[in-house]
This record gives sequence, structure tokens and C-alpha cells, in this order.
Amino acid sequence: MGRYRSGRLALGASLWLLLAGCGKDEPEGTRCEQLAPRLQSALEEAAAAEDLPGITVSLRLPECTWHGATGLSRVESATAMKAEDRLRAGSITKTFVAVVALQLQAEGKLSLDAPLATWLPDFPRADRITVRQLLNHTAGTANYTQNPDFLAEAMGNPGKVWVPEEIIAYGAARSPSFEPGASWEYSNTNYILVGHIIEAVSGTSLAQQLRTRIIEPLSLTSTGLDGAETVPSLAVGGYTRDPENGAWTNLEGLLHPSAAGAAGALVSSADDLSRFFEVLLSGDLLTAEQRAEMSQWVLARDNEASGYGLGLVQWTDSVVPMQGHDGSIPGFNALAAWLPTRKASLAVMTNHEGARLPGLTTQKLLKVLTAP
Repeated sequence: MGRYRSGRLALGASLWLLLAGCGKDEPEGTRCEQLAPRLQSALEEAAAAEDLPGITVSLRLPECTWHGATGLSRVESATAMKAEDRLRAGSITKTFVAVVALQLQAEGKLSLDAPLATWLPDFPRADRITVRQLLNHTAGTANYTQNPDFLAEAMGNPGKVWVPEEIIAYGAARSPSFEPGASWEYSNTNYILVGHIIEAVSGTSLAQQLRTRIIEPLSLTSTGLDGAETVPSLAVGGYTRDPENGAWTNLEGLLHPSAAGAAGALVSSADDLSRFFEVLLSGDLLTAEQRAEMSQWVLARDNEASGYGLGLVQWTDSVVPMQGHDGSIPGFNALAAWLPTRKASLAVMTNHEGARLPGLTTQKLLKVLTAP
């Protein structure tokens, strides 16, 4: 639970290395056909080396899409992971929420510079916290998922259904971490607050806003906000290694998804996520002006992220620069991103909450790329 935050580059820093070897002039479909064996081999090597139960990937190039999977979706029954499997996306939820906020802004229904006090006047420093600061994590709100009282309640009552007001109270109890606008600190509380604002402004649930504005228009048939709407049960279990005996422990049921809410309750497939980021950063989901606003970067104190915008992470130190988000939630890790120099999008999802793949996986793929 303590790792449920921005996540890390997780699986992504490896697979886009293969893009460096892509040709540019092959007929439609050929690039994916040629890359498929190398991608699948790299995927299997990474899963074995990093001790993952299973992993699923979607890579969208301008002319074709590659889907890959390896390992197990259910360790107990030795069920193979499939490319179309749905997993928990964690904090990638934040990008979806930010898109709704920006669309409401474009419609004149929400000002990003409005104070939080408009909706929650009793929250600490609410008169000085803006919607924009919530979206880019410069608001100074304390992260509720790091509040020991929240953790004790969540772990002690794993089936508890949470409402945003309860979660907000845990964030408020330890706020402010700093004065609004004075620094940057990732806080899940920020997006619980944004979700509350969206519902107040729109008059409908956040789940309905996500469905009407993003999920249905993009035909993201495997995506939904778990805990806030009815979604099919996951066929994939989420795991961690038992430190005592080394066995896989299924964390299913450890945390009700309503405890993550607007900060991380999304379930999706790798293909839905790669589709979302492709359309978000190259299509019509937002206007060019809104995308520019989303990409006003502030320096993030994260060694793997160069900047944070409005629900969007920028990595400039990877082999291929990218913009997207990563996320973790008990049992799961994910990353999805747009690679602007390649006009490609990538989504990687695994059912292991402790996945940390930039190092060894990157080296394995570099060997593939540099082999004679």
C-alpha cells in the first residue's frame, strides 16, 4: 500500500528501446510482424529475470499494433496471461481524471485557477489551493495513503466501501505539507479532491463523466472505474512474494477499489490504455491548447521523471522521450505513454506490485539491439 503512488517507470523503460531498431519504410503490418519475435522474446526474458507472475503489453506504431503477453494471470490455477486481460491501472487513472477537468475547463464550466474553497472551504489552505495545483501536485496536500490512520483502517477493514469525504478527511488531517505553490509532492489526495470537484461542477458521478467523455467515445470496452460503477470481475489476480516462504500471495480483496477512487481505481487492458494515450496526445480528445496546458511541466522530485504536468508525467532521460503516467496499487503495476518522436504509444501492465524493471530489463534489451 505504501507503494501506491506515482509508481515507477516499471516495465516501460525496456520495451521502447526496441523502437530504435524499427524501420520506417516497410509496408503496413510488416514492422509489427518483424518486431513481434524480438518483442515477445524480450518480454519473456524480462518477466523471468524480474520474477513476474505475468505481464501484458500493447505497442501502437503508426501503421500497426503489437499485443504481447507472457506468464500467468492466476498463479493458483496456472492460467496463462492473455494480451486482452484486464488489470488494475493504479495512478494512470489520474490522466483520465485530468482530461475530464480540462474538457470542463474548455466548456467554461471549471476554472483551473479557482480556489478549492469554492467547494471545500474547510480544507486546510483551501483559499490558496487552486484546481491547477491539485492537478500538478503543487497544492501541498498531505497524501492520505501515507497517513497511518488511513492505512490502519484500510488494512483492518479490507471490504470497507469508502466515500470521498472520508478519504479527504485523512488527507486534511495532515495538511499542509507545504504552502500551496511552494514545492512539488505527489499526493493521491489531490485527485480525490479533483474527483469531488468534477462531480460538483458536472452534477453527475466521476464514473459517468469518464464513461461519457472518454471510455465510450474511444470504445475502451475493457475500462471502468472500479468501486464507483459496476465492472466485470477481474480474471487476473494481483500478487506479491511472501518474504518468509517465497510463495506468491494473492492480494485480491486487500483494498476495496473505492479506497483509490479518482486517484487510482481504474481497471483496463493494455490495448485500451495505449489507445487512450495515442488519442490524447495526437488526436482530438483535447484541443491543442488544452494539450499545451496539460504539458506545462513543473519539476518533479522523482529521479525517473523529468516533469509533471496536469495528470501527465514527462520522461526525457529515457532512450525515447515520452509522456504518460505510471501507477501501482496492491498487486499491480502499470505504465502507459505516448512516444512523440516515434508517433507511437505503449502500455505495459503486470500483476506484481513490486515490479521494478528499468535496470536489468533495459540491459537485456540493449544486448538484443546491439547484437551483430
